[in-house]
Amino acid sequence: MFARAIAALCLAGCVLACGESGEPPLVAEEILQLNPDADQVVFGLEHYVTADGIRRALVEADTAFFLEGRPVVELRVLRVTFYNMEGEETSVLTSQEGTYDWDSGDMTARDDVVVVNRAEGRRLETSVLYYLQPEDRIWSDEHTTMIEADGTIIEGTAFESDSRMEQINLDSPRLTRPGSQPPRQQ
Repeated sequence: MFARAIAALCLAGCVLACGESGEPPLVAEEILQLNPDADQVVFGLEHYVTADGIRRALVEADTAFFLEGRPVVELRVLRVTFYNMEGEETSVLTSQEGTYDWDSGDMTARDDVVVVNRAEGRRLETSVLYYLQPEDRIWSDEHTTMIEADGTIIEGTAFESDSRMEQINLDSPRLTRPGSQPPRQQ
């Protein structure tokens, strides 16, 4: 994985450094406008998060912006697949952007955050979600909508759960639609 990341960084550097006129290609300029402080840009990032040698999550992003001397990376078009202790996929998180801390494994997902529990078909939607890797805890202090597999919709002012979404605690829960229709698919 490390060698793959280095190869991606080298490729990104080549893309940024070359152009027929000696100027960076226009597409690279547009990408860097998203994060002008970035020292390195990686396209197609894949990173496995492990704990005690066990795969806990796969972080994927369309674009990753690295800042020299900082352990965080800014991500665009983010997908995180969570796994249980047996290595089975339990839930998938998607968002438009996020921040990942390489040292701790903690993450913040922002903009159109959706988490889907694969086993039960439960879906959470919020604007910001935090993940603490050592505790395997996800939460948000923003408005959250939970959609059950039977179409039941419950809204709350915040939530807390583990990454598997087996037990979700919604703050100020309010039933907004009883189950009758299947939820939207991701």
